[in-house]
Amino acid sequence: MVAAWVTTELVSLKLGDKRRERRAGVMLDQLAQICESQPEAAKSRAALKANYRFIHHPANSPEAILDAHNQASIQRTAEHDDVVLAQDTTVIDLTKPHRQVQGAGPLESDDKRGVFLHPLYAMTEAGLPLGIVDQVIWTRDKITTDLTKSEKQRLRKQAAFEEKESSRWLEMFQSGEQIARANPGTNYTVVGDSESDICEIFAEVGDLPENCHFVVRGCQNRAVVDGGDAANVDEALAAAEIQFTCQVNMSERVSKIAGETRPRRKSRSARVAEIGVRARQLTIRGPARPGGKLPDMTLSVVEAVELDPPAGEEPIRWLLFTTLSIDSIAQIQRVISAYSIRWNIELYFKTLKSGLKIEKLKYETLDRYLTALSLLMIVGWRVEYLKGAARHDPDASCEKYFSRAEWQPSYLVHTDGGELPSEPLTISAFMLLIAELGGWQRKKSQGPPGSMTIWRGMRRMEAYADAFQAFQKTKLRCGG
Repeated sequence: MVAAWVTTELVSLKLGDKRRERRAGVMLDQLAQICESQPEAAKSRAALKANYRFIHHPANSPEAILDAHNQASIQRTAEHDDVVLAQDTTVIDLTKPHRQVQGAGPLESDDKRGVFLHPLYAMTEAGLPLGIVDQVIWTRDKITTDLTKSEKQRLRKQAAFEEKESSRWLEMFQSGEQIARANPGTNYTVVGDSESDICEIFAEVGDLPENCHFVVRGCQNRAVVDGGDAANVDEALAAAEIQFTCQVNMSERVSKIAGETRPRRKSRSARVAEIGVRARQLTIRGPARPGGKLPDMTLSVVEAVELDPPAGEEPIRWLLFTTLSIDSIAQIQRVISAYSIRWNIELYFKTLKSGLKIEKLKYETLDRYLTALSLLMIVGWRVEYLKGAARHDPDASCEKYFSRAEWQPSYLVHTDGGELPSEPLTISAFMLLIAELGGWQRKKSQGPPGSMTIWRGMRRMEAYADAFQAFQKTKLRCGG
């Protein structure tokens, strides 16, 4: 029997065969145990063979598996008043030392092969992950590495928007818009980093339903048509008064690229930064495109900038284009908060790569790899969901998220055989217990448990649950 959450997640799965649909649930349940390998997850040779048959079956499409999760995630969003839909791209490097994955495309060079994943990740405004509501997964057919920067820019300007990889941002934004139309009782805000600073998204402003908005981090100093003496966004904001200030703890960042010049990628020191916030409404001049000029677009613009950066360092700066209201300080803070929780999608990617090791899977063809990936994407959300539940739903019973057969053995081991409590632990208390099983230490200086200690602890929890169930069966057989 699979866990109840697995049944809920795959309730709409349609593979054309009930046996294969059941096997998908069994595999998802096994993979959720965060094992080091599929043989370890399967626990028997027969189960492993059945799993490989499932992965190799051409009718078991990753699209169908992810669609079931998408539908379950959308249903979860409809249970909340306000939801953030964060989108971002991660590169999945499948380069192997000898035999390459058939169907994998080039990444930054022909020597690196892999696939690109771009999910639309739903969260509450407090940051509780609700799941992936849509996604784009693609490979490149070829890349050109011998062009100059100016030649690349010229070709990019000449290409139709639909032919560019950046079109995925608009595709996922429009998907969020359709989800909002289908669920008018929930307010949706689609959030993207600076790669989504695309006027084709801004041009959607006139057609959005009332319950759909966006927050996009700007990376271009766009021309404005209503800035008075100001010709562009930066000049218009410089003329505006700072509406409030706040202090932000900034962690240290070490650039991954020597000589990096992009401000948001450069190294920076750890510090407490004094941030000034400005906001005003501006009309962005529609740029020229092949086939015609885009219309002008009126948007709210919020700037959060460091007022006194250390000598020799770039000031921290967020430039946010949005359709949300900015009439009050609380509304401006909501815009900044919506962008801030976008970071959770980065944590989701970390769980996929570091915890579930999606880049280490050993499949010979891309279609088989993607089938396995589709199941692990659901598991990755589940890990982040449980971690978030401890922070955002702390007083709920742990049996809202785990079965009694899962939490009780871990409690007994953790307390060295202590007596079980009369009531289930809260999810907050149990996730701390899980984290301690995974190596987290309960110290004042220690921050809250992260994904790594959670998935390590969940591995041990599953092992204890299996051992306890085997012990119980042995007692029954022996009449104990």
